[in-house]
Amino acid sequence: MEREQLPVDVLFVGAGPANLAAAYSLDRQLRALGKRDEIEIAVIEKAQAVGSHILSGAIMDPRSMSELFPDGWLEAGCPVEAKVGAEEVYHLSQGKGQRIPVPPMLKNHGFHIVTLSDVVVWLKEKCEEQEIMIFEGFPGHEFLWEDGKVAGVRTMDKGLNQAGEPGPAFEPGADITARCVVLGEGTRGSLTKQLIDKLGLQGRNPQIYGTGCKEVWQLPAGRLPAGKVIHTSGWPLDGDMYGGSWIYGLGNDRASVGFVTALDSGEPWQDPWENFQRWKTHPKIREVLEGGEILKAGAKTVPEGGYWSRPKSYGDNFMIVGDSASLLNISRLKGIHSAIKSGLMAADTIIEAIEKDDFSEATLAGFETRFQESWLRKELYHVRNYRADFKNAKGFWGGALKAGFKYMTGFGAEFKELTSDYEDMKKLPDAKPALEPLEYDGKYLIDKVTQVFHAGSIHEEHQPSHLVVHDPSICATTCAEEYGNPCQYFCPANVYEMVDDSTSGGKRLQINHSNCVHCKTCDILDPYAIITWEVPSDAGGPKYQGL
Repeated sequence: MEREQLPVDVLFVGAGPANLAAAYSLDRQLRALGKRDEIEIAVIEKAQAVGSHILSGAIMDPRSMSELFPDGWLEAGCPVEAKVGAEEVYHLSQGKGQRIPVPPMLKNHGFHIVTLSDVVVWLKEKCEEQEIMIFEGFPGHEFLWEDGKVAGVRTMDKGLNQAGEPGPAFEPGADITARCVVLGEGTRGSLTKQLIDKLGLQGRNPQIYGTGCKEVWQLPAGRLPAGKVIHTSGWPLDGDMYGGSWIYGLGNDRASVGFVTALDSGEPWQDPWENFQRWKTHPKIREVLEGGEILKAGAKTVPEGGYWSRPKSYGDNFMIVGDSASLLNISRLKGIHSAIKSGLMAADTIIEAIEKDDFSEATLAGFETRFQESWLRKELYHVRNYRADFKNAKGFWGGALKAGFKYMTGFGAEFKELTSDYEDMKKLPDAKPALEPLEYDGKYLIDKVTQVFHAGSIHEEHQPSHLVVHDPSICATTCAEEYGNPCQYFCPANVYEMVDDSTSGGKRLQINHSNCVHCKTCDILDPYAIITWEVPSDAGGPKYQGL
């Protein structure tokens, strides 16, 4: 098959904050060296528009942004919603909420609440002002290899029919060759996963995750001041489950509202979306949201493993940055500053490689050296066992006390082991009884299909499913008997359904791939690890701008 050949020097895969910061910094340094005309830089983004697949309830630590824009990032026009003023933290039990002191890791006074999708759109505009090529709707599908080394990326073929064969509007993907590929795909990136598996890059611990569900609300005037921050722990999660919520006051009487459920609870019926909606029934939450209106909704996984879950993030002709590199600080609920910092370090490393004319592992190892010498390493190492402490403690308060003590003193074991989320899933005889299903009213409490509508998620139905179940025969037999088909519960978009099968008289798995909001929960939590999330042929998905 004849494919378009696009040679570049540096290819950034994913237009999130890490890669856009890296591209912008690289361009600036090349111009200072008088070498910009010699180096071709390109960014590819799987979404139809930059920002469409960016979902975050975000308070931004401005440290990295100040490094990226030393003359002032606010002065440069970065969009913000509000400056953090009042802060409150509550531990919830059923029907009650106890206000507790703000933990030191959650003190955000003076930081800014942002809409991350708006921030990356702004970063894209800053890059385009510097004539950096950004290709939207170009999902990276697989690597190009040469002599066993990364040599570029092939983008996804477009216009495939349901059988995966060329349709009337078929357009073969392009081969983008590059001397250096920087992976900044966010959580559980498909190319990053391929590379980690192929080259054995995963760190000492596997990655563990949470699924965050979010809504933006229009509230009655004066209900929640812009800049007010509320966090909660506890209910509706059991005492031995990890997770929590946020409510952030945005401009124009809007609120960012969300709940993150850790995926290591082990309960096969655990449902992140239902947890989120159930949390909204608490009187403390109702007093904020009642009388308002849901404007947008979505769901996304977040990497919670931290320092010990970092993959080896460099090698011959490649680097891994941002959430793909496990740089989220889960104790602070912050990852924008770490993503941008990783992009800055990647840009500095690329400059060194250009000056040496060498993109080998030996030179790109400078990325790890820069990380180890940075304030980011100090920050992440300080909380290196944060999630392990919660996971190994007996109950939420035990984990909170242990993690809080270590945060304040800096004392902690060198390494604590984690297990993969899917390995923790209990079989039905060992699971706790499931909760009674929640009743949805379609306005205050919305079901998963309504969430998909509010996410603006659209996929062409006449294309191959980008959600591949490698052995569907397991679903109606082994999985149903052992786990009760947990994909029906953990997917926040109603993608997986067990429906009547007229042929067998039993059940079969139906995959509603057009519902997918690209959270990757299925790729992470399937107990048999037989679900693979791939980039869709049509570059479809959610539209999270402004969310």
